[in-house]
Amino acid sequence: MPSEGLVSEQWENGELSLVVSFTYPFLGIKFAVGTFEKEVLAYIDTGFDGYLIVPEDLVWEFGEPDYVSEWELGDGSIVDAQDYLGNLEIIGLEENIEARITAIGNEFIIGKAVIDRYCITFDHGERVIIER
Repeated sequence: MPSEGLVSEQWENGELSLVVSFTYPFLGIKFAVGTFEKEVLAYIDTGFDGYLIVPEDLVWEFGEPDYVSEWELGDGSIVDAQDYLGNLEIIGLEENIEARITAIGNEFIIGKAVIDRYCITFDHGERVIIER
């Protein structure tokens, strides 16, 4: 369960402003495309400029893509990926983020377009601290 391994603290005005993930280097997120919603642990990739990558087998749940984009893989090959407009939030922060969600590969990967909104601390390979 994505909420396992998370500690949330409340600070000013009762707003949740700090989340600690002990599932290093993963972060619990909830995302939605259309009526499809899912909670997952997503790998934090500071080298990925986008929002969220999801496994390509989810396209059957999402339906027709909003966009098709070309991606260059690590081996230099070019592949097409299906992109969807959706929403995501970091579990515990309750902030809805409009996101471009790309279906490619077989992993959940969260990128800089999301994490650059926060102060992120990778704490000695043991936990990830996310502050608003």
